[in-house]
Amino acid sequence: MELIPVILSGGVGSRLWPVSREAHPKPFMDLPDGQNLIQKTFLRASRLEGVVEVLTVTNRELLFKTEDEYGAVNTAKHAQAFILEPFGRNTAAAVAAAALQLEATHGPDAQMLVLAADHLIKDEKAFAAAVSSAMALAADGWMVTFGIQPTYPETGFGYIEAQKDAPLKGGLKVARFVEKPNLETAQNYVSAGNYFWNSGMFCFRVGTVLEELRQHAPDVVEAVSKTIESSRLTSSTKYRCLALDADAFTKVPDISIDYALMERSSKVATVPCDIG
Repeated sequence: MELIPVILSGGVGSRLWPVSREAHPKPFMDLPDGQNLIQKTFLRASRLEGVVEVLTVTNRELLFKTEDEYGAVNTAKHAQAFILEPFGRNTAAAVAAAALQLEATHGPDAQMLVLAADHLIKDEKAFAAAVSSAMALAADGWMVTFGIQPTYPETGFGYIEAQKDAPLKGGLKVARFVEKPNLETAQNYVSAGNYFWNSGMFCFRVGTVLEELRQHAPDVVEAVSKTIESSRLTSSTKYRCLALDADAFTKVPDISIDYALMERSSKVATVPCDIG
């Protein structure tokens, strides 16, 4: 089963301003061990079983910097591809562009693992196990989220409510996504036992996510598809690169994948995990 990690990297970490600014976003900030978050994300993703390529969605200004950062750690010479956004259009556009491109290059049965470039995951073994469970569910047609086991009543995260009476092999069916709660509500979520922090990571078959996007967010997938038709695809010995056309991309709705799809679909499952 082919797996393509899709790393979303293009935003600026406003919480870390001015350390994380447009010229030096959060994923590129060096950590005490000498690596930065995007390097760690690339390594963590490329080491997973079944990976045939790592696809990064970023912007034009960060392409060469990202290439350099990957090159410093990509000793195994994993295949790479890039999608370059002319400007930010939120995560639904990024996921749709990645899915359409991967359908063309790897087919509808390939699986994509959507990751943020700025996550720090300490337990890579637990992460790999969670991805394995997610892939099994995705193969059965589920769109899978990764629900982080809450250890305290956090009010800064969105939550995933899982159905208690709908267990799946390796996961749970999602009842709903809920917004960032107040403290009392967050305490109730932690006590209930079936609420998880929304990690913003996803796993699905390429064909499944495109089918669901066409049903629940046809304006997004149609606008992205038209953008790709007028975009420039280049290939080199280093990587394949799709530079999205700026004029066409202005017509793509600015909406998150959570709002556009995950909250609307009935095919959503979660894999509870504690990945540090």
